[in-house]
Amino acid sequence: MFKIELDGTASIHDQICSEISRLISVGVLAPDEKLPAVRETAKSLGVNPNTVQKAYAALEKNGLIYSVPAKGSYVAPGGMAAEAVRKEAAETLRAAMEKAAMTGVYRSTAEEIMNDIWGKKG
Repeated sequence: MFKIELDGTASIHDQICSEISRLISVGVLAPDEKLPAVRETAKSLGVNPNTVQKAYAALEKNGLIYSVPAKGSYVAPGGMAAEAVRKEAAETLRAAMEKAAMTGVYRSTAEEIMNDIWGKKG
């Protein structure tokens, strides 16, 4: 279900978080849908269960998923998960734009990039 690169530049933990966030944002994972168990996910990815548990804990902290003791982890209900993904994306965008502004990227360049992205995506 998850796509990660064991030899990638991003950490496995970050890749798991990003992939689950992406699946939630595009609607592949629905509200209240049960996520695969930590051990099951770890085995299928060939990683340590602690890595998966750490990723699930980070996703829960960010409001994308919730855990039920002895039952597992689930996608946050209603629009909460999707809203958490959008909030996280907006925060990442803000940080990137602040960095760009501090390093001398012109506003017109940033606007051109935004228009290019939104022009293609609607």
